Order: sequence, then C-alpha cells, then structure tokens
Amino acid sequence: MRAREWLSGLRGGWRGPATRRVATVADGLAGGRDNFLLLRLLAASLVIYGHAPAITGGKGWPDVFVWLGWGSYSGDLAVNVFFAVSGFMIAGSYLRRRHLGDFLWARLLRIYPAYLLCLLGTAFVLGAACTSLPLHDYYGSHEVMRYVSKNVQLGKGLVWDLPGVFTGNPKLAYVNGSIWTLPAEVRMYLWVALAGVLGILSRRWCCHLLLAVLFVCGLLAPAHVPLVPLASFLRLAGYFALGVFCCVNRERIPTGWWCVAVLAALAWLLHATPLYPFVFALALTAFVFAFGYASPWLGCLRFGDYSYGLYLWGYPMQQLVAQLAPRLTPAGNILLAWPLAMLLAVLSWHLVERPALRLKSLPGAMQAKARGMFARIRAGG
Repeated sequence: MRAREWLSGLRGGWRGPATRRVATVADGLAGGRDNFLLLRLLAASLVIYGHAPAITGGKGWPDVFVWLGWGSYSGDLAVNVFFAVSGFMIAGSYLRRRHLGDFLWARLLRIYPAYLLCLLGTAFVLGAACTSLPLHDYYGSHEVMRYVSKNVQLGKGLVWDLPGVFTGNPKLAYVNGSIWTLPAEVRMYLWVALAGVLGILSRRWCCHLLLAVLFVCGLLAPAHVPLVPLASFLRLAGYFALGVFCCVNRERIPTGWWCVAVLAALAWLLHATPLYPFVFALALTAFVFAFGYASPWLGCLRFGDYSYGLYLWGYPMQQLVAQLAPRLTPAGNILLAWPLAMLLAVLSWHLVERPALRLKSLPGAMQAKARGMFARIRAGG
C-alpha cells in the first residue's frame, strides 16, 4: 500500500518528507512573478566589481570569490549566471512562438539596438573625448570605423582598441572588454533556433540526446563543437545548455534553497576533484532558480530592464574613471563608474531598447496585412 502511495505521489509531482509538494520551475512560471530582472542587474554590477582591480592596475583587494576558494572570480560567476538565465528564457521564447522568423526577429531586437548604440557612442563620443590624438586625426583614422563595423558582426575577432583612447590607463587600453560574451550569446541563439526548427526542442528525449552529445563532444573534442569556435565559449555554452535543460524539464526541476544547499555542500566535498566544476555549475544554476522563484518577489525593477545596458556601459565607464582619476582604488573606481553606467543604461532602455522591443509583433502584423490583401485580391478576382 505504501509503495502504491509513493508512486502516486511521484506522479503528482515532487514531494517532501511530509508529502508536501516541492515547488518546481513550472510552478514559478505559472506564478507569473520572478526576480530574474534583479538577478541580472546584480550580475551586471558584479561584473563591474570584478573588473575594477584590473582596470585600476591590479591593486586593491583579492576578489572575494577567489578568496573564498570558489575557483572563479566574480566576473566569470556573473557571466555564468547570465548564460544560465539566458538559456532558460531563450528556449522558452522559442517554445512560446514556434516560428523561426518571429524568434530571430525578437533576438535581433534584444541584442542589436543597445549594442549598436554602445558601439557608436564609445567610438564617436567617448573615444573622441578621451583620445590623445587631435580630433581631426582621430576621426580620420580608419580604426574608428573598423571598431564599429568589425564588432557589429559579432564574429570571433573583436576589436578592442580605439586610436589614442585609454592608452595611458593603469593597465589595459581596451575600450570595452565586456563585449567578448556577445558572440557566444548569438551563437547560442542559433543553436536554439536550429533545435527548434528540427523539432528537437519540443521533444524532451531528443533535447536530452542533443545536450548529451554536445556535452560529450565538449569534453572529448572541444575544438570541434559546432558554433563554438573559441575555447572561452565552452563554459558559457555549458551554462546556457543548463538553462535550456531546466526549461525543457521545468516540471521536474525543484526551486528550493534546500537544493542549493545540498549541491553547494556536494561541490565543497568534491572541491579537489575533476568533478568540482560540473557540480559547482549545478549549484550555481540551482541558485539562479532559487533566487528567481523561491525568494520573496522584489518588484523593484518594474520601470525597466537595465541589466544589459549596465553590462555594456560598465567597462567603458570604468576606463573613463581610470583615465580621469588613475590613482583611485578599485572601490573608488566602482563608486564613480557604476552610477555613470547606470545612467547610460537607463537612457539606453527608455530611448532605444524598450521602443525597439515594441516592434516584436511587426512580422506577424505584416503577415496578417499581406494575407488580408491577398484575400481581397482573390475575392475581387
């Protein structure tokens, strides 16, 4: 009798010791509220924190997560969070639309308007204000236009420098070191599109098989994973795949903090073994969903999603502060650069990103208009 009750409990969903149902990702989605906007904003801020010691010349505190022995510095952890959330949301986006054109159009609107604004702003405004060259020579240099034209392609070889810009800064003269993740992000979109068109994403077993094959390929032949041309993209692809896995198995993925605690303890026990990075990735992904769905809803970001703009503008603003005040400590650099980047992020959202996202329905509206026009032509004929 007990065995029968246990089996029926499994059919009804995850249950705790007192036959209490354990909340899952699907429950969080059904609730209609989450803290992912806040989590991404915190992750973008953590990237600024992580970059500060290098931008100010390597002085200051050790990174708190390295000091704690996590094996990753704060910037990497923040990017891992971004990709886990992105994998979950992008897979869900395709499953909601199930239309390749609409999906790609929505992805284009989310990535490019803010990114293009950042490229043009850094090349023609920030670069001109910070270059050591005469303005005539700066604007006459083909490197300025190359910075925009090459980076907008989101290929493997990004351009990091602008002529005479930040060359006297304490460490690197990079204009925007954060954009290295965007080519990986776009390639993950293409993977989701391919899996969606082939029907893999909507069939759980097919999706599991694809993710397993890609995981084995990443372990045994990392240089030959399709659409992952750089070794630095592998880790990001892995976290994105975890997000996709959680989306496809949303009815079976628990969201409690107890899950984070269990996986974190397991990662700590396996710290000195080759399994540590994989178990840590599971623990970090569990943290993402516990923060998103198992925490009290903090609706403090209802005015907009400023995380992408903060991520894009954080590094250039830190370099600007480092040029104007090269003796500042990392803390001082953060305290000045974060508000500047946040201001630009707010402007980017309200002036560019949100208006662009309103165009998501444009392909569907155009198709409906075209169908109506053809129907009238047939009726008239």
